[in-house]
Amino acid sequence: MSNRDPTPMARSPELARLFERPDLPAQRHYEICRAYFHEAITADAIARRFHLHVGSVRAIVRDFARDPDVKALFAAAAPGRKTAPKRDAILQRACELRRRGATLADIHAALKREGFDVSESYLFRVLRRAGLAATRRGRPSRRPGDRAHDGSLVPDVADARALALEPGRRFPTRAAGLFLFLPAMLDLDLPGAVTQAGLPGSERIPPLQALLALLAPKLLGKRRVSHISDLCCDEGAGLFAGLNVLPKATYATDYSYKTERAMTERLIAAVIARTPLGDPPLSFNLDFHAIPFRGDEADLENHWVPLRNRALPSVMAFVAQAIGRRVLCYATANLLRDEADDMVVRFADYWKEQTGHYPARLLFDSRATTYASLNQLTRRRVGFITIRRRGSGMLARVRRLPAGSWRRCQITQAKGKRRSVQYVEEWVELDDYEGAARQLIVTGLGHESPTFFLTNDCPQVQTAREVIQTYASRNHVENQLGEQITFFHLDCLCSDVRLNVDFDLTLTVLADLLYRRLAERLKGFGRTGPARLFRKFIDTSGLIEITASEVIVYLSKRAHNPLLKEAGLTQPTGPVPWLGGRAVRLECP
Repeated sequence: MSNRDPTPMARSPELARLFERPDLPAQRHYEICRAYFHEAITADAIARRFHLHVGSVRAIVRDFARDPDVKALFAAAAPGRKTAPKRDAILQRACELRRRGATLADIHAALKREGFDVSESYLFRVLRRAGLAATRRGRPSRRPGDRAHDGSLVPDVADARALALEPGRRFPTRAAGLFLFLPAMLDLDLPGAVTQAGLPGSERIPPLQALLALLAPKLLGKRRVSHISDLCCDEGAGLFAGLNVLPKATYATDYSYKTERAMTERLIAAVIARTPLGDPPLSFNLDFHAIPFRGDEADLENHWVPLRNRALPSVMAFVAQAIGRRVLCYATANLLRDEADDMVVRFADYWKEQTGHYPARLLFDSRATTYASLNQLTRRRVGFITIRRRGSGMLARVRRLPAGSWRRCQITQAKGKRRSVQYVEEWVELDDYEGAARQLIVTGLGHESPTFFLTNDCPQVQTAREVIQTYASRNHVENQLGEQITFFHLDCLCSDVRLNVDFDLTLTVLADLLYRRLAERLKGFGRTGPARLFRKFIDTSGLIEITASEVIVYLSKRAHNPLLKEAGLTQPTGPVPWLGGRAVRLECP
């Protein structure tokens, strides 16, 4: 008799692989148990063979050892709904209690006594599927004046119609310093700017009151208005905004996302139009700033954050500061990386549309735009001074320059510090740039490598020293951004209140402008940053008294109060529209 298989079948690697790496759980469990108990292979080796965790292998062989039934390894689960004795008992008992007229809370309490620890939400879903939906027992809402779970006082609902201006009212406030900004707000015609911008509002909180309510925490240095709830019970802060009290934190988020970019542009344009910046055309410092996001799963582009020395998920903001007045005249956070190269030209066109004049000169660094955009500025007769990116070939050529080609000059830096620098002046051809551009190679500015300046000599030709000195003053915009990051918390995207970033940037521009206007009125504080102004003047408590014709704010005694009198800030303001047409007068002891 032959030992050969009478019906030989082809042995293929594909069929063998079905037994080496089984996909069905039952087959895999069988192979694991056979390898462990019959072939005496270690759990680690089995885990590597079947690409499992060693703990999973040990759990499978442990369960089989407890109930060594080989047939159970090949048993297939029957289709259909699986039984769950505990779930069925809960359903049966809950339906029984519900038919007796028990409420949801009563059913929950009864099941808990019987050992079934389930939530009211689960019971509601169970009864609803059974057609016995139970009504929830409403929890009494806390009214203004009650105590919340954390012991804090529940504030009133913000409502402009509830603002009490009856003569004779007197109440204390921790935010008396806010009223120092009223003269500047009236000079800027903030009510008219809000109307022109078309900001959203409601009958309870009109547009102007909504903007002031969100601006107040910025002026007080609250961390990205996440601490707005600290002011919800302060009647003085509410009076500043034309409300009985400031709205709660959730209102800030909801309102900011109702605004649109066109609204904020109209708002800033209307305010800047009433800000004295000097005779046109004006020159501007331009800069980008990455506002990092500190939360999880941010759907944002990565941008370089100098303070962290690496790229992080962040929002890129673009700002324009008028040279001389240090006033931010334009800001946007509504741009992507692909749009960044066009922002310099876009700002020039924007300013021409708003004022009828192109900027005289723009100062920015090398990452702000491209050579093609520089060519667009030259076509518009807009001057520029920028820094060119240094390549290894450019640096090697500088090292080969003869010593006699270098010239010397002296420039003045911050705080009057003088620095002697050396420079080489030349004309260079650039890609995508028509004609030649003037280039200055400068050493001695405090950097290891030389700095390459580019300019087109518009609107008028400057000497080499004037070009270097003009760009050195650009540090003011970076310093001012640092002040805003520190005081106005511009870089805090992850906070208790998630404001629309572009709207938050607009609030920062307004707050900074108001601080600048206040600083210019105070003798000796013209170039003081907002943090110092807040500490010496704004951060003060007081008492407010309402009369038939005016609102009197009695400021607490402070060492710098005489400066307020000297600046004329204690004189009555004009009629304040959002305070019933009353004037506001400050009293200093």
